[in-house]
Amino acid sequence: MATRKLIVYPNKDLMIQAGAQRFVLALLDLLAERLPDGTHRTRVDVALSGGSAAQPLGLVLNDPLADAIDWSRVHFWWSDERFVPAYDTDRNALEARRLLLDQLVADGKLPESNIHEMADVMDQADSDDASVRAAADAANDALLDDVASDYERELVNELGPEPVIDLMILGMGPDGHYASLFPGHDEVKVTDRLTVGVNHSPKMPPLRVSLTAPLIARSRHTWFFAAGAGKAESLAHVFEQPNNPDYPSSYANGVDEFIWFSTEETVTEL
Repeated sequence: MATRKLIVYPNKDLMIQAGAQRFVLALLDLLAERLPDGTHRTRVDVALSGGSAAQPLGLVLNDPLADAIDWSRVHFWWSDERFVPAYDTDRNALEARRLLLDQLVADGKLPESNIHEMADVMDQADSDDASVRAAADAANDALLDDVASDYERELVNELGPEPVIDLMILGMGPDGHYASLFPGHDEVKVTDRLTVGVNHSPKMPPLRVSLTAPLIARSRHTWFFAAGAGKAESLAHVFEQPNNPDYPSSYANGVDEFIWFSTEETVTEL
């Protein structure tokens, strides 16, 4: 595994701007890599998240180097998703589309088939979201498990039986959660699945689907974005002890690169 690296910026705006530039350069570098037989890689797989970790996407097309990216070879996944209708503003995929992906598709640069969204409510249920929220816990668990299993099958079909994400982009919540793996919930300890359903999320909305900790940890390049004084205590605990279920972000890792991007007010307790 890679040695964890911490980069501290003076403020969140600068962190986001730097993240956008790093994202463009990382894609160019990954696409330029050659395989052992001397050929170029046919694809690069990126997993996105929501919140501040998604914000650099909105600046990507401002970088002139973005024109050099062969977006047709880039595939987008998600570290987690909120199980709500596709049009709901809580959807991580909706935010990524608004910031970057829909423009790339409209420009003919990114095939729609390269966007691998987790299912939304209407994909899986013949009822509206209100009735889904009112369903019994057992029904919700079964529904979420079906959604997670479908995404797991898509990962395997696209990337093989032990899928590896090339670039995993994550954020950390004030409670130390990442993706939709929360403290006090057993999902962070799941090791026999690639994806898992999350019921009763402590952060709304309550129904979610997440990649599991082992899949995230074996990403080739893993980036975390964490900004804000309210995350300082959790960041200190995450750095203090690996694989601590009280601070799930401590489970993350990367094989070739593992970077935390943060701000001065967020690292005061390190």
